[in-house]
Amino acid sequence: MAKKLINKKSRVSVTKKRWYALKAPKVFDNQLFGETTAADPKLLVGRGVKVSLNTFMKMKRSGNMELKFKVIEVKGNDCLTEFEGMFMPVPLVKRIVKRAKRRIDDSFVVVTKDDVKVRLKPLLLIKKTVQRGVLTDLKRKTQDYCLNYAKELTYNELINKVIIGEIMKNLKFELKNVYPVMSVEMRAFVKVKK
Repeated sequence: MAKKLINKKSRVSVTKKRWYALKAPKVFDNQLFGETTAADPKLLVGRGVKVSLNTFMKMKRSGNMELKFKVIEVKGNDCLTEFEGMFMPVPLVKRIVKRAKRRIDDSFVVVTKDDVKVRLKPLLLIKKTVQRGVLTDLKRKTQDYCLNYAKELTYNELINKVIIGEIMKNLKFELKNVYPVMSVEMRAFVKVKK
């Protein structure tokens, strides 16, 4: 005779998740830029969110940049975020560098007028091969310019200048005296944690 199968039903406690709207900081006019789910609002605090710059600005050059936000507070169904940084994805860097003969990467910390430390990672592209002394001068001039530029601006103003590309345009003009640079890009812009 065939054995009788016994179906055991197990109880699984399911907590229902809710949707929470992500709200950008004041620099981005407190725009809603997405949604996330969580069973408990306490789990949202500290969560990182990456989003394209194109969601905030409809600019030709901004589509590929990634912005990183961190949830700092939950009010009702809204998550308040703070700006953590801006990054250029690696495939985009590779595509840009293909056209150049030489690339100069740099990384340094600048301090803004309101004493916020920010790590800048500029990327300089040159069409021809140059001597090492010229490369050193370009790096030194880049650091000096960015340090002095950041001292005069608050953190929010510096974010805006980097996003619209004004700092890169002015830096390219300044470096023309040392050696004509093909392109200046900001590979990363990160707020340094205390």
